[in-house]
Formats: sequence, structure tokens, C-alpha cells
Amino acid sequence: MNERGLWPGRLAKLAADHPLTFFFTLAYAFAWSFFLPMVLSGALTPRLIVAGTFGPTVAAIVTHRLATGSYRAFRCLSTWPRVIFGAGLGCVLVVVAYVALPGFIAADPRRLHWGVLVSFVYNASTLLGGPLGEEPGWRGYALPRLEERFGPVRASLLVALLWTGWHLPLFLVPGWTSAPLWTYVLVLIGVSTIMTTAVNVARFSVVAAIATHATFNTVSRSLAGLFGDVEPRVQIPFVTLMALSGLAVGLVLTVVTRGRLAYHPEVDARAIQSRPLPVPPFTSGS
Repeated sequence: MNERGLWPGRLAKLAADHPLTFFFTLAYAFAWSFFLPMVLSGALTPRLIVAGTFGPTVAAIVTHRLATGSYRAFRCLSTWPRVIFGAGLGCVLVVVAYVALPGFIAADPRRLHWGVLVSFVYNASTLLGGPLGEEPGWRGYALPRLEERFGPVRASLLVALLWTGWHLPLFLVPGWTSAPLWTYVLVLIGVSTIMTTAVNVARFSVVAAIATHATFNTVSRSLAGLFGDVEPRVQIPFVTLMALSGLAVGLVLTVVTRGRLAYHPEVDARAIQSRPLPVPPFTSGS
């Protein structure tokens, strides 16, 4: 077989031998191919951002297909009670961490409009701005494998750091975010810990991950409704307060669950092992 014909077999072996490395490399490459043109042009283009956010899902499907011959790279549902409870828990914890707790700290709680916390709704931009494209990869594919290897706390931290790095080109695009990089890292560490707990409860259902991520995307809108015409009074930037509040909730979850974050190694390892064995669909031939 000629050199060109060997490539599918080599890629399959690489994906089978180093699935996480292959996955993250592909997730970055796909997304940055859409993010970097915005860096070069200096203009924020929502359609390019949305397209780039599907990098983790594409990477998960391609990696799993090459490594195992199957397209079933992630679990959509486990059982409905677990999915509903996990999604609900994740959404509530995000609201507590990034809306309610900062509200209590930054203003007189009696003046805030708490009714907004039960009236938020998702829309197309909320779901397309990350949850649908990212979570089948981050929490559906990578998280269970990272937890199996490193445990839930370190896996959450690794996802948060790699998630931050994946966003790096967007920090060079004017208007994407006003948060400094170090604050953004702290925010994603808190969110990642919350999402790990929610997804573990739901046994890696991407529905729970998508719902929790989408709720996080509503935080700015929820805060605007919560405060209304009330001016937050804090001695630090408000985004830093949010980051610290999220870390506090993440720390409480870690302490209360003794570092397990609702992870059950025996059950979740079987969930991964129930997928097809890593036999590459391509061979190098003779």
C-alpha cells in the first residue's frame, strides 16, 4: 500500500492509543480555524463563533469513530429521573453561584427582583452559543475518560484549563469579553466543578450538560433583571465577585461530596466500557 493509503490506519491507531490527546488537538484545530480569522480581521463574527463551538462535538465523533469504528461517542440519555435531576441540580447551582450569591453580597437583598430567577428562558442564541456544540465533547466524551484516569476533582480542573485554552484566540477579538484571562479561568473552574457534579448525577447525559451550560449563558441576563436599577456595591470588579462565588460553590460541593462530585467509578467505568472496543476501522494492509 502506498504512503497515502497508510494515513487512515495511522490516524486510527493514534486515536485508539491516545484518544484524549487526539480529541483535544482536533477540538482546538477545528475551532481555531474559525476563531483565528476573527483575530486577523479584528471583527467579532457571531456565525464564525457558533461554527467554531461545534469543534468539541466534531472532535469527539471523529476520534471515537477512528478509535472504535462507532459513531456513538457520547451518551444522550441515561434514565429520565437522573437526567432531570442532574440537569435541574446543575441549573440551580449555576443560578446560586453566579446570580443569587453575588446578589446577596453586592446589594441589599430586599431591593433585588428575585422573581427573575424563576422566569428565565432559553433561546436559540443561548443554546447555540456553546452548549449544543461543546458539551457532547467536553462533558460527553472527555470528562468520563478524564475522571476514570484522574478522579473527578482533577478532571474538573483539567477540563476547565483546557476549556479556557480553547477560548484563547477569542480574547484577541475586540468586544468578545471584558473579563481578564485570570478571572475567566477562575469562572470556568467553578462552572466546571458544578457541571461535573450535574453530569455525574445524570450519568454523563449530555442533556444535563447542555441545560447547565445554557443556564450559565443566561447569567448576564438574569443579573440585569435581578438588580434592575439597583447599583451593585463591591470593592472588587463584579466579574471577580462572580468568579469567587462560583469557586465557593465548587469548594462546598467538593467538601460535601468528599471529592467525589457524585462520581461512581464502578458504574461510570462500565458505562464507558459498554461502548465498542477500540478496534480501528482501518488497517494498513500489506
